[in-house]
Amino acid sequence: MKRSLQGKLILSYLGVALITVLVVSALIRLTSGQSLMEMVADQQTAELEELVQAYYGTYGTLEGFAEVYLQNKMPEPAPNQPSEFEPPPIGRELRGVAGLVDAEYQAILPSWGYDIGQTVPADMLRQSTPVKVDGETVAYILQDARFEFKLSAEEQLFLQRTTLAIGLAALAGVLAAFAMGTLLASRLLLPIRRLTHASQALARGELQQKVPVTSQDELGQLTTTFNQMSADLVHADQQRKRLTADITHDLSTPLQIISGYIEMLEAGETTLTPQRLEIIKTEIEHLRRLVSDLSLLTQVEAGGLEIQAQPIHPEVLLERVTQAYQPIAERQGVTLSLELPASSPTIQVDEMRMLQVLKNLVDNALRYTPQGGTITLSVTAEEQVQFRVSDSGAGIEAEDLPYVFDRFYRADPARSGGGGKMGLGLAICKALITAQGGIIAAESAGKDLGTTIVISFSP
Repeated sequence: MKRSLQGKLILSYLGVALITVLVVSALIRLTSGQSLMEMVADQQTAELEELVQAYYGTYGTLEGFAEVYLQNKMPEPAPNQPSEFEPPPIGRELRGVAGLVDAEYQAILPSWGYDIGQTVPADMLRQSTPVKVDGETVAYILQDARFEFKLSAEEQLFLQRTTLAIGLAALAGVLAAFAMGTLLASRLLLPIRRLTHASQALARGELQQKVPVTSQDELGQLTTTFNQMSADLVHADQQRKRLTADITHDLSTPLQIISGYIEMLEAGETTLTPQRLEIIKTEIEHLRRLVSDLSLLTQVEAGGLEIQAQPIHPEVLLERVTQAYQPIAERQGVTLSLELPASSPTIQVDEMRMLQVLKNLVDNALRYTPQGGTITLSVTAEEQVQFRVSDSGAGIEAEDLPYVFDRFYRADPARSGGGGKMGLGLAICKALITAQGGIIAAESAGKDLGTTIVISFSP
């Protein structure tokens, strides 16, 4: 039979409490009984001491004390002494509870295997209680551990009441543990139940789940992590749907164009002119670039792209890119400028991949920078080496900045991304920079205020 986690917790609390109570109760019972016996022994010793002092004070000797003590036989009174010995009032029967040795180490009462009249070794008296009369030690009391002390009716009643109190306390402790275990288990398991329900909903495809965070402990951290996971799944699902839609759109458009021309040729409605052939070739190239970009991006994100890092000066990379794009910028009426420091440290990067990233960024800037605009390539070397590709083009709204490096993301849906650049360029740039240990970010003051892409490397 399956037990719930709550039931297990309650049983655990109850079991621990029960064991604790039983152990404590046993120790208290044991120590209480032991303490009571020690108290009784001390009392008996004190009463015997008082009896010995009274006897010695009456007769001036301990001769005959054994008969009085053991047999209640009164000795003959000594000269000039009272005719009758009057013992002090005592609270119990004392006969046979302890041994007694006189000042000459002769046993007056049997103890520890020594009979009356036998000499007791001096070392046996180290733990004894001396009996003094007028400052003179007249005897030694030996408490014999082998003797069983007889408890009075009052003492037995006290011990019984103590035992009963311990038992009631144990029962109360068990009941309190059960109540506390039930309460704590219920409170502790409430977030777990919420997480369970949310997880079940998540498994059914209901990705938008948020569980209230009610604590800062491990359960609170788990709840926070779950909420973040749910949000990430929602975002990933949205990205997946958008990715599928974008891929479908970017594939279907050129395919429709190519298919349309083929159908027209088959029907004899048109002829294959050089212009129409060029359109078909452009659309095929469009498809090829899309497949190639997707393949490269997948390879980089899977960690399968080999990065051949080597030391290189940043200005060398920018100079090569500027030389390659200067003629294109002039034809579009865009000013392409280069700003370099007097010197800069080398960085460990893959030269070919860095050129690919920088060319992609410049190409993207040229597409969105109007005639008469400017594109500036620069590098700074302070705590980090930073590449900057800045343009005076369309700019990016603040709400779009966090997503510009996502696959197929376009801040302006009207932009078709012609030339095979279908929302994958910046995603590829980010993947290549990350693979080389760098950071890439986008900056923009807003629409029509230009854009700056910043790439940072540690020198």
